[in-house]
Amino acid sequence: MIDFAGSGVVHTTGGFAGLMGAAIIGPRSGRFHADGTPSSEFQGHSATLVVLGTFFLWFGWYGFNPGSMLAISSPLYVEIVSRTAVTTTLAGASGGISLLLWTFGKNKCWDLSQACNGVLCGLVGITAGCSVVDPSAAILCGFLAAIIFDLGSTLLLKLQIDDPLGAAPMHGFCGVFGVLYVGLFARKKYVEQAYGVAVCSAESFALGTCDPENGGVRYGMFFGGGWHLLGCQFLGCVSIIAWVCTLIGLVFAALRAAGQLRVPLEDEVLGLDVSHHGGKAYNEGGQNVEMTNAA
Repeated sequence: MIDFAGSGVVHTTGGFAGLMGAAIIGPRSGRFHADGTPSSEFQGHSATLVVLGTFFLWFGWYGFNPGSMLAISSPLYVEIVSRTAVTTTLAGASGGISLLLWTFGKNKCWDLSQACNGVLCGLVGITAGCSVVDPSAAILCGFLAAIIFDLGSTLLLKLQIDDPLGAAPMHGFCGVFGVLYVGLFARKKYVEQAYGVAVCSAESFALGTCDPENGGVRYGMFFGGGWHLLGCQFLGCVSIIAWVCTLIGLVFAALRAAGQLRVPLEDEVLGLDVSHHGGKAYNEGGQNVEMTNAA
């Protein structure tokens, strides 16, 4: 399995942990109407902070993805790290443009917050294969990851699962997509550069699990690599999801049984800034609106 910087072990892990938490804790009070449709009143409070946070994260991704090479100690490593930085940039930019256009096609408005979400989705999607895919494949990866995020968010609303930050569709669903994407678009040359040529042992050759003609290197199906790598990627995703959902599900279920998973309704309506932290994060008008909506 190829997961260079962690679309699987980082993002899929966190995304599905968040999904289990959101499903077990239940929606916020007033999040859904009696007929099951979502309320339109639960919106973010600062577009400025959304954009600022997005660019902080995007900047940090250059340590996250290129930094996963762990060293720049040879011309080969320089090439790998440089390519990783390029694919990271292109996937993030493509994701932002993709979701901006996708949302405009649906709502006929230019949604800034969705553009920011798209950037992060593209970054999540490319994280697994940032060192082993072409720049053109990175553009497609970001473009598709952003659409998967929107479709996943819509699905969760249909299921009445309240995920305030979209953590499950962004990190969980786009993380899985990113891992599987490697099985389709990883180039043999890039896999050899990033991971070295795998030598076929006598045992693996006898079992038919190693291809001596290709030097033991498995690469993307769309480049002639067959189904083996894609199968490994799929199995890796299934393993991560099963492990995370089982363990974190038990934790959240135990907390709910102990009555420790969520605050009382009156504290939720009042707002945790007031009830738990001794202050207000919003102006008086905005606070009254939030309390009215929650009620």
